[in-house]
Amino acid sequence: MYKSLYSSHDRIYNFEELNFPTEGVEFKLNNLGDARLGDRLARRTYIAFNMVSSVDGKATTYEGKLTGLGSRPDRLLMKRLRSQFDAVLAGGTTLRQDAFIPTVPPELLAERQKNFSQPQPLGIVITNSGKLPSEHRFWDAGKDLRVALIGEETTVESWLEQKAQIFRFPTKEHQIDLRQVLAMLFEKLGIKRLLVEGGPALNYSLISQGLADELFLTVSPHIVGGIDNMTVIGGSGYGLGGNDLPSLQLRSLYHHESELFLRYQFQR
Repeated sequence: MYKSLYSSHDRIYNFEELNFPTEGVEFKLNNLGDARLGDRLARRTYIAFNMVSSVDGKATTYEGKLTGLGSRPDRLLMKRLRSQFDAVLAGGTTLRQDAFIPTVPPELLAERQKNFSQPQPLGIVITNSGKLPSEHRFWDAGKDLRVALIGEETTVESWLEQKAQIFRFPTKEHQIDLRQVLAMLFEKLGIKRLLVEGGPALNYSLISQGLADELFLTVSPHIVGGIDNMTVIGGSGYGLGGNDLPSLQLRSLYHHESELFLRYQFQR
């Protein structure tokens, strides 16, 4: 579906347009050379990213903060997207820097409950360091609605066991094996649709490994600049490198005044 305009910023996407697959995506589980896993195929969650950036590609503004880019229509879109996913995932840095609370507002609950038994999506944080803020509203939802994904050898403070369900995974060069994470979310927790809300390092890790299906990108009509400001997707050196740059197909384009709302499909 391709649309170049929309008239009501309260309805950037209707719920029929956000009819995401629920059967999962087949992929090769072993990415760390683990002989125990062999070349076994598994199924993972369907993954979409939702990000906002300035025209020059920056995801942060003043002093590296995450504020100043998203408009009211963008915030409404974020809430509508959350209402159509089983779970919302963010990295530890996002939780440390942002008031990340993946909740669905009351006005969207009726639509959500047509497809989901739980009124709220599961909130998930992934951390390689184990350093998470204990005083954060993210934890207020309670242990049943919060999950922390950490490395096998990562040390975490005792308070986290009271705030979230904890799952540990193998690591390579201090990075969690995302393929095992996604297989577990699909097979054990029944998460068929996963919304990723950053940050740039997490986005890079997933996309560079081919673990991406859709990207919702809001282009805010601002210029930020600044070499220290983060971009939507991180990565060291020259990033993805090589000639195998991910190819994306534009599925839809909306705009409200000078703000663009892009929806891309990753090509396999």
